Amino acid sequence: MQEAAESNETESTPTITATKPIEAGDGEGDGDAKSSAGVTEDGTTTTVDVGGGGDAAALEISERDELQLFVRELHEKIEHKRQLREQNSNFELPGEKYFARLDSSLKKNTAYVKKLKLFTASQLDALLRELSALNLSKYISEICTALSEAKLKMADVPAVVTLASKLHSTYADFDSQFLEAWQKTLSLKASEKIVNASKLRVDLRLFADLVSSGVIHMKPGLAQLGIVLVQLIGQDKDDHSNLSIILSFCRHCGEEYAGLVPQKMLNLAQKYGVEIPKSEFLPSDKQSNLRSMLKNYFKALCKYVLAEQSELMNMTKNIRRTMECKGEISTEKREKCQMMQSSFDKLLTSAQSLSELLGEPLPELTQETECCNPGTVIDNMLDSATFGTLDPWGDSETCAFYTDLPDLRQFLPNFSAPKVDLEQMEEPSELTEEAIDANIDADDLNDLDDPPSTASDSIIEKEIEEQQLQPQKPIKMGNALMELGRQQLQNQTNPSQSQSQLRQQFDIFLVNLFNCVNKELIDSAAIEFLLNFNTKPQRKKLTRTIFSVQRTRLDILPYLSRFVAIIHMCNTDVANDLAELLRKEFKWHIRKKNQLNIESKVKIVRFIGEMVKFGLFKKFDALGCLKMLLRDFQHHQIEMACALVEVSGVYLYNCRDSRLLMNVFLDQMLRLKTATAMDSRHSAQIESVYYLVKPPESSKRELQPRPIMHEYIRHLIFEELCKQNVERCIKMLRRINWQDPEICSYAIKCLSKAYLLRFPLVRCLADLVSGLSSYQPRAVTIIIDNVFEDIRAGLEIHSPRMSQRRIAMAKYLGEMYNYKLVESTHILNTLYLIISLGVVRDQSIVSPLDPPDSLFRLKLACMLLDTCGPYFTSQATRKKLDYFLVFFQHYYWFKKSHPVFTKSENTSDLFPILVDHAYRDCLATVKPNLKLYKSLEQAKDAIDELQEKLYPQLKNINSNSQDASLATNSEVSEVDEAATDEDTCSSNHPRERLAAGLDAENANDWTENETELPPTPGPPEKSKEDLEFEQMYEKMTTDSYQERLKEPIKATVKDIPVPIMARQLRKPYDHLACSSSSSSNAAQISKADGGPTTATGGTTRAISAAAPAVQSSDGNYETTTSNIASTSSGGGGGGAGSGAGSPSSSGAVQFVLMVRGNKGGKQQFKSFVAPSDSHLAINLKLQEQKIREEKEKVKRLTLNITERIEEEDYQESLLPPQQRNFNQSYYQKPNKHKFKHQKGAPDADLIFH
Repeated sequence: MQEAAESNETESTPTITATKPIEAGDGEGDGDAKSSAGVTEDGTTTTVDVGGGGDAAALEISERDELQLFVRELHEKIEHKRQLREQNSNFELPGEKYFARLDSSLKKNTAYVKKLKLFTASQLDALLRELSALNLSKYISEICTALSEAKLKMADVPAVVTLASKLHSTYADFDSQFLEAWQKTLSLKASEKIVNASKLRVDLRLFADLVSSGVIHMKPGLAQLGIVLVQLIGQDKDDHSNLSIILSFCRHCGEEYAGLVPQKMLNLAQKYGVEIPKSEFLPSDKQSNLRSMLKNYFKALCKYVLAEQSELMNMTKNIRRTMECKGEISTEKREKCQMMQSSFDKLLTSAQSLSELLGEPLPELTQETECCNPGTVIDNMLDSATFGTLDPWGDSETCAFYTDLPDLRQFLPNFSAPKVDLEQMEEPSELTEEAIDANIDADDLNDLDDPPSTASDSIIEKEIEEQQLQPQKPIKMGNALMELGRQQLQNQTNPSQSQSQLRQQFDIFLVNLFNCVNKELIDSAAIEFLLNFNTKPQRKKLTRTIFSVQRTRLDILPYLSRFVAIIHMCNTDVANDLAELLRKEFKWHIRKKNQLNIESKVKIVRFIGEMVKFGLFKKFDALGCLKMLLRDFQHHQIEMACALVEVSGVYLYNCRDSRLLMNVFLDQMLRLKTATAMDSRHSAQIESVYYLVKPPESSKRELQPRPIMHEYIRHLIFEELCKQNVERCIKMLRRINWQDPEICSYAIKCLSKAYLLRFPLVRCLADLVSGLSSYQPRAVTIIIDNVFEDIRAGLEIHSPRMSQRRIAMAKYLGEMYNYKLVESTHILNTLYLIISLGVVRDQSIVSPLDPPDSLFRLKLACMLLDTCGPYFTSQATRKKLDYFLVFFQHYYWFKKSHPVFTKSENTSDLFPILVDHAYRDCLATVKPNLKLYKSLEQAKDAIDELQEKLYPQLKNINSNSQDASLATNSEVSEVDEAATDEDTCSSNHPRERLAAGLDAENANDWTENETELPPTPGPPEKSKEDLEFEQMYEKMTTDSYQERLKEPIKATVKDIPVPIMARQLRKPYDHLACSSSSSSNAAQISKADGGPTTATGGTTRAISAAAPAVQSSDGNYETTTSNIASTSSGGGGGGAGSGAGSPSSSGAVQFVLMVRGNKGGKQQFKSFVAPSDSHLAINLKLQEQKIREEKEKVKRLTLNITERIEEEDYQESLLPPQQRNFNQSYYQKPNKHKFKHQKGAPDADLIFH
């Protein structure tokens, strides 16, 4: 990461790729109205004004700002270093008294040293404070080692210099010990490469800054720095791995030690007459020495860049040639090329940065040109233009299997022979039919006593033993070296191993070889053979073993061919011997002309075809074998030719050199098939292999693009629709323009084709149609009609190709019933139609619509019953379904008892068991307790009983009518028509949607393209009598209402009000005179808790203060109002009462007492005052408070209702006119919709989640 960061710190230099030469002064702008600057041969900068004067002025300002910033930063850097040198050269060391008062504890000093090992720039202030408080005289060596070995970053270098300056001015022996520590750290060995280049890059800059700051003495510091630079440059002239270290030193310290200034800044300073400051640290003669050494290094770097570019261009050419020849590049080559390209780009960027610092131009890179020999890439390009794109493999996996063989040089360290290229096998100069005929005629086709496969192995065993006894004479140097290395290895590892043990191990290896049935196993087996068993006798035995593979193991032939191809890269004798054996065996079978051993013949030709694709068998010889088969193209030769073309025909046809000849042989095969009367099996084989190699050029039908709205509808229905987004699809489909006939008809067409969806999504489609039924009822009606028509058309056509379509549409119809789109009568009619349309009960007549061996109608009825049968929940529909199940069982036994599925001893042997299980499962699901009939006779008797039960008159009227099962379709549908299942059934999860009464959430879903609901039919016409009656009734109700409005509204009160006469009664003087005594008596009465009170008149009553009614001693009742408490006595016409005046104090409460005489006299009212703390007054106050709270509550509710009505009026005014409800006011009570039980399958996700 540090190295990458250093490479990104370059100045604004142009980027140069490997394919573009770098030319001096090539600085053209990349757009109009820009100014481009270039460097001429003498180094001056030329500026070309391409655009207007404003752009040139802006460019000049930016260049001046950049130059001023560089000059200011350089001046500050030089001045800072000068001050540090003066500070580090002119200082006084502190005395002993200074160190005596500092802390010398071991714990703090060692902790300080540990902190220095993990130094960062953020710790500088803390370390300086601790340094001023510690006595580190005994730890100087540890401090120097810690600073020199610390893993620092470039940003930490100034902080380390500051800390080192402080130590330098404090401790006398710090300089020498610090220099020794750096000498150990910067010691480099000439023979070893640098392990940690990033640390050395930071250490070199830090050491240079320490020397230039005066921390380390100049003379020894410059000597050590020169040694390091010389070693870095000296050992880096080959691979230039130290370029990043040298480039970092030149960028950070080049101005002080070599006077390096970027060439761009020099050009700008010369252009605008600005002087660049120079450091006074080193004289110019010493700087020139380092500059000359860096320039020599740069010259070597330029040569290295050119060499790397040349190597990259060669690899690019090879890859392009491979790409043009083979059509693809292996992953390893691609990765290798990418790595080389990235490394070259990094090298080129670093070279450009060093060139900018040194002011030396980078040499021009060679521009890539197409340099190829005649007859290689150009020929391939011409052939590709003639034949088109030739791909002999077809896919990448096949290509990798036949061409990507392991490089055995990784596994054979002692192997020195060159790698054998399988693609460069010697082929004849011309692959023509005449050359092949001449080659066939020249072959010696003498009769062989025995074929190579059946020859005795005794001679071969003797040859192997003689070869093992005699010293082997290697034919090739590579084979000899390999065998010698293997024998030496065996002698060193197992000197006591006998020859028999080796032979036994090799036999086990040969047995296991035929179990290698994949690419990895066969590659491992080849490597194991080359490492352990690669001797000439064992190669001979291996060849015979592979050749004698079983004739039925055709699957192992490609892997055995790959095994031989891998060995052929090191030893060519196995492949050559095997090819020769296959050639002789093939010619022997052709000469023999017998019709035996067809499997062996097919094995031979297929083996030859696999060897051809690996390049082990010449294409010329393979075409010769095919030509020999075509000369006598009959019987076994036909199958052999077809097998050879099947294996290697595509490869030979798509190769450049054999394409024309293979095309001739294929056409010849097709002509022979047409001209010769041969078996149909052979004709089918010839056509199969012919069109395998040369696929027919199918005329591509130009598909007319659908309108965008049609594509959108198909996308919603056939792609987006699923269980989770049914609601979204409904909203989207509602927004299309249903008033457009074309769009509407296409949407109906798509919604009617349930067979185009996946089977589990048929229910979602029914859910979607159910959601649209409230908004587009006419379209949904057409969809339902289309479904019924499709089901009937499937019954009338009876094509096996429509089986999946018919099943899907039956499922769709059942789901429509579950979502309450169709009635139960329609489902039952469809079920009767399935088992009756085109069904002939006479077994001697074969019906084209329902053949005897066709059981598809049973599956269709079972599918429809399984889908919607469990939702026939009302009594009427259940009864209808029970009637149908009787006829359904009769149809089942009618099909099962047909002679097609019947044997004499058992009637169920030939009937498909899957259909039987589907039938039984369906009935168990629909009606678990249903009694199943066991024969056709029982089913017929059940139909007769049902017919006699429902329509007994038919037995006497129509005795010679048709079968009952054909006539009950309309009969059963008439039973209990008055009862409907839609009002009485119940289910868990159907969709029920209402068009009216949309809530606020769905109000925004309305669109302008959505049609309004059709108006409801008007009421029937009324007669004259009905109109007169309605007028009289309306007049009567109006009059009654007006009369009731005139009547005063009497509020229902619980208590009796105080009469006005009692309030205005004037009291005589006697009453006024005894007012005081009456008041005291009343107070005593009120304080007595129900105690008796005696008054004038001799009548005594005890009245509870809280009771509203009190019964007197003579049986009369007294009633009090809410503000009246009665405690008094009454006499015949007079008595003493309390004063009627106002209470004497504010804490008293005035009451009025109603008194009635013993003998039903007139009511009398007496007033008295009760204290406010009495029970009577307290109860009165609590009652009034409750009444007051209740009135406030009613008032709040009334106000809330008013505010809600106003808010609803405002929301309605915001709605479009189409959605406003003008028929019903908010002040009227809305009509409540009658609750309907839902119908359909329950949604488990909605219930449990």
